[in-house]
Amino acid sequence: MAKKGFQYKRLLDVKSLIMNLKSMALRESEDKHRSHNEKLGKIRAQKQEHLNVDSASSDSQEEAMSSRDLQVHTWYTEQLNEDLRRQVHEVRIAEEEMRERRKVVEKSAKEKQSLEKLKEHQDLATLKESEREEQKQLDEIASRQHSRNGDRKQS
Repeated sequence: MAKKGFQYKRLLDVKSLIMNLKSMALRESEDKHRSHNEKLGKIRAQKQEHLNVDSASSDSQEEAMSSRDLQVHTWYTEQLNEDLRRQVHEVRIAEEEMRERRKVVEKSAKEKQSLEKLKEHQDLATLKESEREEQKQLDEIASRQHSRNGDRKQS
């Protein structure tokens, strides 16, 4: 006799496990993206602070920068710009990774949802079959009792 009920329970369990693992990977990507964004914000703040110091010092003409100070200042500004470019690149990579992992999780969720719907349909079909079997048995019992009662009346 064929096994009744949902035939793919193990597959559904595996799909659930895989989806959980993919969700965890997505959370890691989101954390990485958030971390890169925070670092980018810090670098931008450093640059803004550096530029604000520049404008404040240029207001006071009394302090003339030496060529060495100007070189150091220029070098630091260029270094901040390079750090910004690098960090913007890191944020974009993390964002793309996050998007890809989100797509994978969404696909995995749809696959799991399809299996769950299949389970619901199979469970419903099994329930209906079970109810039919039960009704058939009840009908047989009623038929036997009716026929026994009919035999007694004829005697």
